[in-house]
Amino acid sequence: MKDRAKYFFKLRACLVFVGFTLCFGLIAVRAYQLQVLERDKSLELAQHQYYYGSISLPPHRGTVYDAKERELAVSIKVNSLYAQPTKIKNKRKVARKLAPILRTDVRKIQSLLSSPKSFVWLQRKITPAQQEKIEALGFDGVGFIPESRRFYPNSELGSHIIGFAGMDSQGLEGLEKVHDKCLRNTDEYVVLEKDALGRWIYISAGEKGFRSPYNLHLTLDLRVQYVAERELRRGVMDLKARAGMVVVMEPFTGKILAMAIQPSFNPNLFWEYSPDRWRNRVITDPFEPGSLLKVFLLAAALKEEIAKESDIFFCENGAYKIGGNVIHDIKRHGWLSLRNVIKFSSNIGASKVGESLGAERFYHNLCAFGLNEKTGIDLVGEVIGNIRPPQLWSPVDLASISFGQGVSVTALQLITAFSCIANGGKLMRPYVVEKITDARRRVVVEFSPEVRRRVLSERSCRRITSILTKVVKRGGTGSLARLPGYEVAGKTGTAQKADRAKGGYSEEKIIASFMGFIPADDPRMAILVVLDEPTKSSYGGVGAAPIFKRIAHELMQYMGVRPKEGGMGKRLNIVKATPVRKQKARNEKNHPHHLMPDLHGLSMRQALVRLEREKVRIRLAGSGILEEQRPNPGTPLEKGAEVFLRFAPTR
Repeated sequence: MKDRAKYFFKLRACLVFVGFTLCFGLIAVRAYQLQVLERDKSLELAQHQYYYGSISLPPHRGTVYDAKERELAVSIKVNSLYAQPTKIKNKRKVARKLAPILRTDVRKIQSLLSSPKSFVWLQRKITPAQQEKIEALGFDGVGFIPESRRFYPNSELGSHIIGFAGMDSQGLEGLEKVHDKCLRNTDEYVVLEKDALGRWIYISAGEKGFRSPYNLHLTLDLRVQYVAERELRRGVMDLKARAGMVVVMEPFTGKILAMAIQPSFNPNLFWEYSPDRWRNRVITDPFEPGSLLKVFLLAAALKEEIAKESDIFFCENGAYKIGGNVIHDIKRHGWLSLRNVIKFSSNIGASKVGESLGAERFYHNLCAFGLNEKTGIDLVGEVIGNIRPPQLWSPVDLASISFGQGVSVTALQLITAFSCIANGGKLMRPYVVEKITDARRRVVVEFSPEVRRRVLSERSCRRITSILTKVVKRGGTGSLARLPGYEVAGKTGTAQKADRAKGGYSEEKIIASFMGFIPADDPRMAILVVLDEPTKSSYGGVGAAPIFKRIAHELMQYMGVRPKEGGMGKRLNIVKATPVRKQKARNEKNHPHHLMPDLHGLSMRQALVRLEREKVRIRLAGSGILEEQRPNPGTPLEKGAEVFLRFAPTR
């Protein structure tokens, strides 16, 4: 019996062993089939069950600040709405409920929900109010993923300079486009997976070499920009103009403090405006400057020494025939000095100055002011106007160009050239970005004033300035720009627009303008106002000059420039000689090139620019506007001497 039991035990054991061997063999064969022969199919099935893939998200962008660290463009977190079509049973009902909240067509939502994909976007970057309404519906298969969205807290202010970014955080216009690479970091993405219950989860991820975006710090001053836009808007509405521009520049540095354009747009809703509203007309729209060009005619005449301020020209009593054309003045004038040709803005007088100067010399002087080249500003889309070579000028062309017809320039070219006279003869490169910083506010790149070339001597600039102050005095064409307590140097401009349909110039369509700097003896800012097709008060001295006055008045107060009682006297270059001024004059005679300049009221950057050619050691204290300097103004500066400058915030 024992042998028989032992036999059956061995038999059962063998059968169990064979059975297990066969089972493990089948498992191994099946595993080989799934993992080797059908690997791709198995991976696809597994991933479909728990893994969707990665979804790119718009990168976070750096902040744009104004000159006083006020935010102009920021990135905020918003949610985007997605759906999992496989988990939504009643797609028609869901589409019908979501469409009104998302303000879109029901059929579009239903089409997305009918997609065979496991994941679809329903709408990117929805508002908090939309999210709240959708969450209240409690639909399965609908969720939110956080993204970054560009927001412009000041709405229209500075929109043409700042520009805007698109749905995927790519810079599309303005500085957002110019500095897109430094404002945005590397792309972000999320990996979508399912948990054990089949619910979607997302895991934030990044790429190798990830860095935080950089920030832009502009020369733009939000307060200055606000005043410029407010007064320009008021002027355009009051005069019923088609459009308008205002540019405010710091003459000694080339900094753009404001750039206002009407009509404007809201960059938060840029898609609601036509592309025509986006463009920065200051750098993209050349126009005929009219009598503004007489400033540079005057500069050329004095520089080339073909006339002095007191030289007189016969203005033909209002009508001057050249060939088959007749040039007219608004008012009849007989003999006028060069000074009064500019003061009364005589076209005939300007034509005769141009004849004395000649086409070649006039053209080369216009080119010296940069009116035939780009300014080099750090904005996208800058163009240049049109000044034909002098070989193509007829006598009529020379006459008309002398009073600003037959040539075209941009507003930026004009204000840059005009600032050259205000700062003593240096043509600066205008710029709007002062520095670029990283996330810790460490400076990555810093931009400083750049002199392109010297155009005029300081003496010539003083002579021109003296004449331009007469324009704003009583009887001058720019008298409405006069500001009590401040000396203003300026020039009016009125130009007929070319009529392409009929040929020649239009009698109704006018460009009215005024440009000036203030205070005339120590310019803090240069301002250009341009009105396109004003239907009321079409002359520059009547329409544009008052806008200049309102802007200048408020900005002088903002910058802490106090008015002088009774103005500055009758002549800019004749001032009562106090003992200090007499000592300064003696020092200038003995030491003409190394005297301590008067830096009071200047910013730190302005003061350093004024001292850049002196070989001295500079010690700085504080920040803001210069209140104390040692040595005193007019003191001879020895090589290696120490200069102490103390600054304090404006009050």
